[in-house]
Amino acid sequence: MVPVPGEQLLAEGRAAVGPSTPSRFCAARGFASEYDYKRAAMAEGRITYHAHVGLSTWSATEDALRLVTGGLAERGGQLDRFGLCLDRSMGLLPDRRDTVPRETGPRLEDDDWAQVAAAVDSQPHLGDFMIGTEASLDNTVRALSTGISTIGNLGQFLAFGTPGGSDDDAVTAATVRALGAMASRCSAGALVHSYLDDGPAMQLSHYGNYLAWAALELHVVDRMAGARLAHCYGGLVPQPGARAYLGLALRLLHDPGDVGSMVYGNTVDYTRDHTRNAAVLADYLLVDIATQLRAPSGHAVNPVPLTENERIPSGADILEVQLLAREIERDARRSADVLDWGDLEQQAAEGAAYARSTARRMLALLDDDGVDTGDVAALLAALRATDVVALERRLGTTPPDGIARWQPWKAATLDALSADLQTGGSRDLAGARVVLACLDVHDLARDVIRTSLVRLGAEVVLLPTDSLPETVARAAAEEDACAVIASTYNGAALTLGRRLVAALDGLGYDGAVVMGGVLNEELGAGLPVDVSDQLRALGVRCPASLAEVPAIVAAAR
Repeated sequence: MVPVPGEQLLAEGRAAVGPSTPSRFCAARGFASEYDYKRAAMAEGRITYHAHVGLSTWSATEDALRLVTGGLAERGGQLDRFGLCLDRSMGLLPDRRDTVPRETGPRLEDDDWAQVAAAVDSQPHLGDFMIGTEASLDNTVRALSTGISTIGNLGQFLAFGTPGGSDDDAVTAATVRALGAMASRCSAGALVHSYLDDGPAMQLSHYGNYLAWAALELHVVDRMAGARLAHCYGGLVPQPGARAYLGLALRLLHDPGDVGSMVYGNTVDYTRDHTRNAAVLADYLLVDIATQLRAPSGHAVNPVPLTENERIPSGADILEVQLLAREIERDARRSADVLDWGDLEQQAAEGAAYARSTARRMLALLDDDGVDTGDVAALLAALRATDVVALERRLGTTPPDGIARWQPWKAATLDALSADLQTGGSRDLAGARVVLACLDVHDLARDVIRTSLVRLGAEVVLLPTDSLPETVARAAAEEDACAVIASTYNGAALTLGRRLVAALDGLGYDGAVVMGGVLNEELGAGLPVDVSDQLRALGVRCPASLAEVPAIVAAAR
């Protein structure tokens, strides 16, 4: 229970907001906010486009944005909005940011905020590590003052941790204050962004409950906090039919005057083969654009660069797929009827009705558990602490026919990879004790390894996503683990590996050290490079696949 009532926290947030100036993009077009701009685009049948950008510094990121917006302008196009892939430390209060390792993306300094909204002719969106962190209110007030009006990410509040950890009550209080700040600008177009694939929704076993979680978030933000929620989805949704279904159903869940944030491109089917990735790009963009043409919801379309599975994309990478997307839009406008819209719309209506009733059932279960579901702070704190898989088991609800054919990607992948690990070299790991950590927010591989090692008989000590290398090392020594397994995807693999090895050496640890994920880091050339060889030189095992992990643990036992 957060010690301060939610209404007081909301009032404090509303009082913290000062004057603001329109962004360069909105001012040039005569709109007060991104919300107003998108409503006009929807009325005109225009598709809006989003790009996600985030190099190691704001200066490098700004250069990439200039290349993208300039390249589009030369061809008569524009980038309607861009999101910054910020360093995760932006979720910490400013005096704590230098205490944690740098990851992918820039850290915004005091002088950078205004420049973000003025640097290029594109509307900025701040969706990562803003709302939902201990720095929620400070970040939100700064962003609003510069004309940035879509700010998130509520999904991260419900599922992520910041490096080094934060007090849950303090994070919840800061988040509610930020919602109050956003509510104070609701009539001026402020939108609270929530990426469903980042949060608990993607932990659930079918898209009916995924939508129910979206309905629950709407209840909290719109009904209780008085702000306006804009959902994002898609990065972990590979099935074309499921993408269209979710777009249609989310539109029905929201009020008619709402707009979406963006529909993220399918990242999970990308490989290192760019020809394959171009085919995936065409597949999801055709569906996403067709869905917007059929039922405009204000979601900007996000073409994911073909290099996504290798490294942080450059400006040239982003421009390439933005240009491809404009060509794919031409095809979408003449071939949208390839989808069975009648069937999808019926399923979407059933899914939205199911979602509303199931969200009410979730609230009732929390009431039964003693949660004060009438207080926004108490409810958010409870949702942050909830084991959503266990909550789903308690629901006892059955989704409408048709939804079950699309299993959410995380559940499907967890099942498939866990089965592959067991059948691909099953061995008895009884007696093995492993410390397992994800050193950023990407927890799929961690969850697969945990499930598989436990099934093979190992004891697994699972650490939270806010863990630092030194925390992992202490746990390995205290638990007398035979192996330490850590993953990272955020462009700081060598720094994290060095810190982990140094901390383990300082404690006299002699077990196996394993790192996986995307093992790269920016070493001065502007873009991240693979650092696996440097990690191996430190004595770190860098397996090529998850299937190799059980054998490493068995040898270390």
